[in-house]
Amino acid sequence: MKKPLLLLFSASLLFIAGCGGDDGDEVINSAEEHENTPSLEEQKAESDLGEEPGEQITENVGLGDPRESFNEAYGENENNEEIARYQGDFMIVNFENERAISLELQFSDFDEEMSDDEKMTFIEGRIPIDAKEMSRNTNDQNINEEIIEYQSDLLVEHISEESFEGNDPGTFTVVLTSDEHEIINATMTIGTDD
Repeated sequence: MKKPLLLLFSASLLFIAGCGGDDGDEVINSAEEHENTPSLEEQKAESDLGEEPGEQITENVGLGDPRESFNEAYGENENNEEIARYQGDFMIVNFENERAISLELQFSDFDEEMSDDEKMTFIEGRIPIDAKEMSRNTNDQNINEEIIEYQSDLLVEHISEESFEGNDPGTFTVVLTSDEHEIINATMTIGTDD
């Protein structure tokens, strides 16, 4: 009697062990599949643009560029995924579909002293390389703000039309804010400043 019970017990253990191994494999496979499945944001970016985000469209990483380029160029994001901060409070970036749709430079928080000409060169290195200036005006409500509107075909290629929120695709605006002496802030945003 002991021998059949021992055989039954051994067979049960083998069956249970066999089932447990299969479940473990399914968990591992499920985890691997999850790692390889793109996030909803990545899927939306691919479907909107027909390609994965990745190509940099500015000389020195700026408006319209992918998040990964910002992290490589400016170091660790010091805030959250939606509104990123780089180099302390100097650079604030909003991302949509892993691309920068607005960028603010606060020169008062930058470590280096720069003339206004150097600041303009810095700004120009962070707008799309194919940007064409369309207009330049002083803000009617604030004489300390200069508004420059541009057009870029690269923005049309890399940022979805919905992100422009009714503005002409490829348009973007740079607003320069000055005090009595110098440029203290620059904001670059896709779309126009209506």
